[in-house]
Amino acid sequence: MATYAVSDLHGQYDIFEKLLETIHFSDDDFMYVLGDAIDRGPDGIKLLQMIKDAPNIDLLLGNHEFMMLNAVAPDGSVDDTPGKDAYLWLYSNGGEVTFEHYKELSPDERKALLAWLNSRVLTTLAFIGDKTFCLTHSYFKIALIDTEYKDCDYRVVWNIVWKTPFRADIFVPTDDYIENDWEFIIGHVPVQRVAGLDGKFEAFHEQNITLIDGGCSFRERAALDDNEYGVICIRLDDMRETILTFASL
Repeated sequence: MATYAVSDLHGQYDIFEKLLETIHFSDDDFMYVLGDAIDRGPDGIKLLQMIKDAPNIDLLLGNHEFMMLNAVAPDGSVDDTPGKDAYLWLYSNGGEVTFEHYKELSPDERKALLAWLNSRVLTTLAFIGDKTFCLTHSYFKIALIDTEYKDCDYRVVWNIVWKTPFRADIFVPTDDYIENDWEFIIGHVPVQRVAGLDGKFEAFHEQNITLIDGGCSFRERAALDDNEYGVICIRLDDMRETILTFASL
C-alpha cells in the first residue's frame, strides 16, 4: 500500500488518468488531491465526480472549490449564481467552463455533488512511518484540521485556501509552518513561479514545505511549452516524485 498526494489538476482529467496508470495506482493505495481539481481546464466536474466515487481518493478543498461553493445556489439550481464569489469565480478564475458542465448534471447529481463538497475538509494529517504529513491546499489552522467545510467560517477558510509563503500579495511567513514538527505538502502556486523555468521541473522544497503544484492551470492559457508543466505526484512513503508533463500525452 502506498499513499500519494497531487494538487491543482485544474480540470485536466487526461493527465490525472495517465498519472494513475503510470504509478500503477491500485485498490490498496490512497491518493490525496490537495484542492483545485476544477476550473480553467475542461473536465473539472468529471474530476470531481471521479474523486467523489472513488473509495481510495480524497479531495481537500482548494480556493477554486471554495469559490464554486460561494458562487452557485446551495439548492443546486442553475438559473443564477447568487453567491458572493460568483464574479470572482466565473470571470477572474476560469470557473465558466466548470459551471457549464455543472449545469449539464441532473438536479439530483448537483445536490449530491454540493453535499459532498460541503463535507470535504481543508487540511488533514497523514501518519506515514515515523513522519507526520500535514496535507493542505496552501495554509492551515490547527484547530480546523479534519473539520468539514460546512462547519467553518468563510473568512477563516479564505485564509487557509488563499494565503501562501510563495506569493507576495497573499503572503504568510514560513515561520508559521516550521513551528510545527510536520512535513507540509501544499499546492496553490505553480512551482514554475517560485523556482523559475531555468531549473528542473520538479517539486519545490523549502524547509519543511514541499510545493507540488505542477502548473496544470497554464494549459488553457498556452503560457508554457508542453514539456514545462504538468503534474507532480509525491509518494509519501518515501517522497519519491512522479512527474508527467503534457508533452507525454
